[in-house]
Amino acid sequence: MSRSAKIPAVMEETKSPISGIWLLIALIVGVFIFGDLTRRMTDARRMERDARMLATEVTHLEAANSDLETQIAQANDEANVAHWARAEAKLVMEGERLVVPIPAGGLAEDEAPPPDSVQDTPSTWEIWWALLVGG
Repeated sequence: MSRSAKIPAVMEETKSPISGIWLLIALIVGVFIFGDLTRRMTDARRMERDARMLATEVTHLEAANSDLETQIAQANDEANVAHWARAEAKLVMEGERLVVPIPAGGLAEDEAPPPDSVQDTPSTWEIWWALLVGG
């Protein structure tokens, strides 16, 4: 008997090309699954980073909201409104007089009105002529 006759039929089936195809299919499916898991992990990291940024923004907005609520409460307070009206709006109550201090020397030199230097403004046609001719 030859050696090939001694090999059982079961061993010959395991060397069939079908098992190689299944191995290749399993490898391809594994690569796709690995790629999908990698994409999902990347998305999860990005969403966690965005969540931290949004939490920080919410904290800042809550602080701004608190400040605005304080300003609204102050604007609704009669004493604060009366103080603002007298100090900044220069309003007076009935029976009061508004006193505005004036500098001792009248108008200061810095506040002097500019001298009247009236320049003749060119007409539209003169402007166009200067642009076209260059003169």
